[in-house]
Amino acid sequence: MFRSLIILAAVVVIFMIVKNRLSRRQQQPAKVRAAKTDDMTKCLQCETYIPKKEAIISGSDAFCCPQHLRDWEQSHKNNR
Repeated sequence: MFRSLIILAAVVVIFMIVKNRLSRRQQQPAKVRAAKTDDMTKCLQCETYIPKKEAIISGSDAFCCPQHLRDWEQSHKNNR
């Protein structure tokens, strides 16, 4: 009788371990999708990378803030 209980307990423990590992594998793809980063772009003035959705776009150029856009425009007006 005691031997049967030990075998049953071992089977239950093995079942729980296998079930736990399978559930972790199913959850990992969701975590990977959630951790995906945004597309990044570089500010022409300070060359800092910022998320594209937060960038200030002027034509094909991107800037991290309105001040850098103004600075860039002023410096390039003087160079023309």
